[in-house]
Parts: sequence; structure tokens; C-alpha cells
Amino acid sequence: MSRPDTIAIVNERAGAGAMADVFRRLEHDLEAIVGPFDVAFTDYAGHAIALAREALLDGYTRILVGGGDGTVNEVVNGWFDADGQPLAEGARLALITGGTGGDFRKTVGARTREDALRLLEQDRVVPTDVGRVTYHSHDGEEETRYFMNIASFGLSGETDRHIPSFKRFGGKLAYAGATLRALWGWKNPVVRLTLDGAPGPTGPMCTVAVANGRYFGGGMMVCPTAELDDGRFTVGILGDLSRFEVVRQTRTIYDGSHVKSPKVTMHPARTVVAESDTPVYLDVDGEALGLLPARFDLLPAALPLVR
Repeated sequence: MSRPDTIAIVNERAGAGAMADVFRRLEHDLEAIVGPFDVAFTDYAGHAIALAREALLDGYTRILVGGGDGTVNEVVNGWFDADGQPLAEGARLALITGGTGGDFRKTVGARTREDALRLLEQDRVVPTDVGRVTYHSHDGEEETRYFMNIASFGLSGETDRHIPSFKRFGGKLAYAGATLRALWGWKNPVVRLTLDGAPGPTGPMCTVAVANGRYFGGGMMVCPTAELDDGRFTVGILGDLSRFEVVRQTRTIYDGSHVKSPKVTMHPARTVVAESDTPVYLDVDGEALGLLPARFDLLPAALPLVR
């Protein structure tokens, strides 16, 4: 009997454990659409990177991801070699909904399980941009990470450090609780940006989002005009906002109307360099990975995505 072309990489712990039930209820529907498929469950943080790499080298041509933004990010990081080249030509990625934030799936159009199944059935494959960030780890080592949604820094990175304490609440509540914790004693750092090799904005910044997708933080539409296949980042800068302004603006970020504020600006760029003289923490697809200085590069049309 020949091996299936499709494998599902599933993080059953995503969404405070909800993904396990989601996958069990979807398994029959998935098989009806894609035919027989194999399943690999993650056992630890970072496991999906190894599972994706192994699946691609073994010749699977379709990888389904069951989990949240963190699981998707791990699979993307297993997709490429050290030079940023895909490990296998012709393979494609598709989403099964689940996870705490689920922000990337909103941009893709897979907000619900029904949406995800519809996209899978249509099997429309779109070459999609991928971001690559080189940063400093908490140990001071230079590291590189790929991302499909958003890498950000400032208050968002500080918030990300507190997410584990609130993750059991899920989605918006988790992010809101972590944000309030992060705001305690927060002071906007002075950040220097270089955009496409030219000097960019410099000054106190609350949060900067280097965006491929539109949403982060459990549904906040931080960069409403970002596109997954336009060959550039949208760099959203939330400038020198006071703590009161952050709280007041939170509601507007969910519907994207925060862009009307004179302290919020959007900039297109394919490369971004961010520096600061004080510790500024990164959030990469919802994961707290390290600190500035960092360089962000766009890899255009680098990954075939079902959407």
C-alpha cells in the first residue's frame, strides 16, 4: 500500500487543549476531502519544526497544520534550509483551525472550521510571502526565525512575556490580561528604524509591527492594509502613546480604525532594521524569542499556501 501524499501535524495542546477535540471532530471530513492521510502529533515546544522538515524530506506534498499561530510558525521554520530555500519543491501548506490567538488564519480567511474545510476542498494554492528575522536571543546569541504573520517589538514583545500566565483564558482575554500586566511601569523605548536601506522613523515607540498578515494579539487588526502576496511588509508604528492612550486605543485596533491617529503610521518595506539602546523584546508570530537589534527580510512568494 502506497503512503499518502498528505500529513497532518497537530498540536493537541493548542487552544488550551481544544485542538485535540477539534481534530477528532474534523478527521472524517478531512479524509473525505484529501483522502487518506498520516498524522504526527507534537510532543514538545519546537517539535513541529522537526516534524515538518522530516515530512518534506520524506516526500509529502501537502502538510495540514492543526494548531495556533505558534504551531504554524514552527512548520514554516521547518520548511526552509539554512539558506532560505524550501526543502521540497511542489509541497503546499494548509490550515486546520485551532490555537489561542489564531490570528494568521483570519488573514487567510479560515476563521472557522467550515472556512478551513472549504479552502481545503477548493485547494487554491497561492505563492505566499514569508518573513525572516535575525535577532538576538535571550542568551545574547544571534538567531534567525521565519514567520508568515507578524513580527513585532515594544509593548507587544513585553506583553508576550506575560502570555503564559493568562493563556488558559484564550484569545482576547489572554492578550488583554498580559497587556495590562506589561503596561505596569512601561516606558516607550527609543527605536531607530532603517527601511530598505534608508533612515526611517526614530524616536519613542510603543509597538512596531513588521507585518505580512493583518492581525495579532488575539484579533487586533494592527496593519489593516497588509497583504500576504504583495512582495513587501507593512511596517505599522504605534508611536509615543501614553499608557492611557494605549488602553483607549485598544478597542480601535480590533477594527483597524487606530490608523486614523496621528501617532500611528504605516510604511511599506522589504527590509527593516530596528535598533535601540535599551532592551526591547520581540514577538514573532506570538512567540517571545529575543530582543533587538533585529533585521527583517521579506522572501517573496516563498511558500505555497492553500487559501
